[in-house]
Amino acid sequence: MLGYHSISDERRDGTLRWSVSPGDFDEQMALIRGRGSTPLTVSRYAAMLRGVAPLPPRPVLITFDDGFPDLAETALPVLRRYDLTATAYVITSRLGVTQPAGSDPALDWDGLAELRAHGVEIGSHSHTHHALDCLRRRELDSEIARSRRELEDGLRAPVSSFAYPYGYHSPAVCRAVQAAGYSSACAVKNALSHDEDEVFAIARVLIERDTGTEGLEALLDGRGWPLAWRGEHLRTRGWRAYRQVRRVVHAARPAARRPRMPDRSEPPERGREVAS
Repeated sequence: MLGYHSISDERRDGTLRWSVSPGDFDEQMALIRGRGSTPLTVSRYAAMLRGVAPLPPRPVLITFDDGFPDLAETALPVLRRYDLTATAYVITSRLGVTQPAGSDPALDWDGLAELRAHGVEIGSHSHTHHALDCLRRRELDSEIARSRRELEDGLRAPVSSFAYPYGYHSPAVCRAVQAAGYSSACAVKNALSHDEDEVFAIARVLIERDTGTEGLEALLDGRGWPLAWRGEHLRTRGWRAYRQVRRVVHAARPAARRPRMPDRSEPPERGREVAS
């Protein structure tokens, strides 16, 4: 499963790391089509993981996080050209809202409706894009349930898939996603999903600006990446504990004395669960 963000040459969240150039994206989609891969939405893939139907040959899932305007303006025409479907996870508090100067732009409701009209599945990426595994239960429920409710009201269609901000999740977060009525959820893991993967923690590999067609071909061949695991690694729990303590300490300091602590912090391991 492939995890994209912006299809542009613009910095997003202060970095070009997650911005794949339009030309590279076109080449990558041409590669997927040329290999005879079978594109699936996340919800369809999740149903197959549950045993509703067998997996097709060479399945591939193309996902996008955050909901930048270039998803409709640049990525969608390419997906249509190669007859590929995808799943887009959006942050509902940003939809149709003029962002502050210097902030990244966001899709509006018309762009979102256009994506859905052309077969792109729309899923939730939470309401405000906080690391969910550090939130209190009431905050957690609001982030997860509110985003689904607002998307369904705005699209007048069911929303059944969720993607964890930064890839961060925990057993409690997974349970909250299920309780909110979703039928699947994407993590990150930077590992290869397979037919025994977890429906509420589906593994993805993040596609970066320098991935290129060679890197994508290796990924599609299953070369250089581990298979997704079930449950959590010990280092994942330790990283969560550190972030939870840091959040408590940060909240306890007077506002004037608080250092800036960006959400996009990362543990040292390559297989870290950090996504936008």
